[in-house]
Amino acid sequence: MAKNMENTSYRKIDVDAYDPDKFEDTEDAETPSVGPDERQVTQLLASNQNVEALHAALLNPPLKSKNQVVKDRATALVTRVLTSFKTTEIEAAVKVLNDDEADLLMKYVYKSMDILADGATCQYLLVWHSQIIQRSGLGSVMRVLSDRRRL
Repeated sequence: MAKNMENTSYRKIDVDAYDPDKFEDTEDAETPSVGPDERQVTQLLASNQNVEALHAALLNPPLKSKNQVVKDRATALVTRVLTSFKTTEIEAAVKVLNDDEADLLMKYVYKSMDILADGATCQYLLVWHSQIIQRSGLGSVMRVLSDRRRL
């Protein structure tokens, strides 16, 4: 009637590996990404190539970096690009973004709203927010809010 309790061959998962004292978070490993190339973005803005500047600003985001100064500098750069657009150009600029770029831009919009207390800039960012929602739907907001990688 009694089962042999000394036989542990049924145990396929090593539960000791999930001990909180031994846990190592490998996702948050430091990466050498330093954010977007500020010089290239500035040159594109100076030559009035706003859409290309937006694409360049969204390249190499510092999502896995632990240096908050790098993240804030990248956010300020993207905010500068976003404010260089005219209101009538925003819809066309959002339409040429792919899904990942739209989600990343939504992250930057939320971070810019968090950092900046200027009402005029926040109103302008809300126009970007509404255009991204029209393009990607509410799924973009959910992906941004549930993503562990923060700016």
